[in-house]
Amino acid sequence: MIIPIRVSVRGIALVSIIIFILGFFIVKNNSKEKNEYQKVTGVVEFLENKFQNLPTMNNENFRYIKIDTYPYVFEIYAPDSEPTNYTIDDLKLGDTIDVYYYEINKTHQIGVNKFLQFIDKENKAYFIRNGFQKNLGYFVLCLGIVLNLMSLVLWKMKKIKW
Repeated sequence: MIIPIRVSVRGIALVSIIIFILGFFIVKNNSKEKNEYQKVTGVVEFLENKFQNLPTMNNENFRYIKIDTYPYVFEIYAPDSEPTNYTIDDLKLGDTIDVYYYEINKTHQIGVNKFLQFIDKENKAYFIRNGFQKNLGYFVLCLGIVLNLMSLVLWKMKKIKW
């Protein structure tokens, strides 16, 4: 569905507010300490590079992990991990792990959680999400601000209406 927005300072301001709110939530959800995320402990039941029709692109960097105490599969993009002594590939079926994550409504709809933040086994880190998502959120925040400033400049130059 396309919503027509008039190219004006007010229209651009509306779009930039929506972008700014999106950026705020991205930063907020990816800036928490480990203990602020939801945590579940369980036994690894599934660990593969593919799950059903995922990933949709031909990329061997994805991992899909399912534990017995959580209803959905976690999708992990391995390069998003900070360097640790252990990696996701060191895990085996039957290992008991602690998983820290957050969910959005889409997680329940598609049955895949793409927001895993940490994996620990016996208090050793196997996956720590790097700061890419948080930096993306800051970029989106800045984009909203730049859109507002550009609209004001274009309005002063009489290129767009108020």
